[in-house]
Amino acid sequence: MEKVQFHNLVMLQVKVLYSLLMALGLSVIAALDLLEDKKQFALIAAGFSLGLVLYAGYLLLRRKKRASPYPEWLLVGLLLVFTLFGMHQSSEVAHWVYLVPVYTYFLFPFRIASYITFAYSVVLVLLVLDDFSSYNRLQVLFTYAACYAFSVMYALINERTNTALTEIVNTDPLTQVYNEYQLQLDLNKEMTRADRQRSDLMLMAVATPDDWRELKEEEYEQRLVYLGKKLRRCLRKYDACYRLDNDDFVIVMPDSGQAAAEQLTAALKRCMEDDKSGLLQRLPLHAEAYQPDDDPQSLIGRLTGGLHAH
Repeated sequence: MEKVQFHNLVMLQVKVLYSLLMALGLSVIAALDLLEDKKQFALIAAGFSLGLVLYAGYLLLRRKKRASPYPEWLLVGLLLVFTLFGMHQSSEVAHWVYLVPVYTYFLFPFRIASYITFAYSVVLVLLVLDDFSSYNRLQVLFTYAACYAFSVMYALINERTNTALTEIVNTDPLTQVYNEYQLQLDLNKEMTRADRQRSDLMLMAVATPDDWRELKEEEYEQRLVYLGKKLRRCLRKYDACYRLDNDDFVIVMPDSGQAAAEQLTAALKRCMEDDKSGLLQRLPLHAEAYQPDDDPQSLIGRLTGGLHAH
């Protein structure tokens, strides 16, 4: 299994596990409410619990990342509405508000979750100050503040951890340049930015010599490491290098035209000429400019096609 797929599977399993644990907690709340003859609140808690179980099953069956998380928005939206309007009607709903920040930060990216929880917290404080007694105000706000602070710290740590994991997952462990999966992601962003800003975008490809593939695996990998190190040294500040699945290398050059590509070509050739080992003397190079009707696959295909046609 590829590192990217493994990382996505782990993240999916964590979300499924958390949803099931949250469903278990809500089931306990529903049982307690039922024992206290609060059937309305018990029914709502059981409904949310069932929704989380169905959502966990949906994640396991789909196993794909969606462009828009409709189930998450639905579950969190219902939880926000119920807690705000429910607290206005009865203080028994107060124990629900502690679930909101943790659950929101768990389901959504940090920035979106921060907007949601901040707006929710403002409305919640106003409701508590208006509807609760002095003693209950202090208790609810203190507990909610503790849950909110824990949620923010958890989200910050999780955000940094995911960023670090993404860099590891999307980086080729051998050459320390990005892999082809990351090229697809970055190229989509750079093409969109080039269209929006009407700027140039160049791609340069470097072919791995065919005679290298006849070497033993250990020696072949050593040469790839050496080539990756040389390419990284020649990159400009905003350039990025990627290793394709066929072991060719692609350099993405944002805000760059033909002149910049020629300069980088000259720099790479000088690097090859100065190579005392003689391994980089005959590396084919080829550059292509992004065209408005290109997509990532067609642009990479045209680039690699021109590279191997030389």
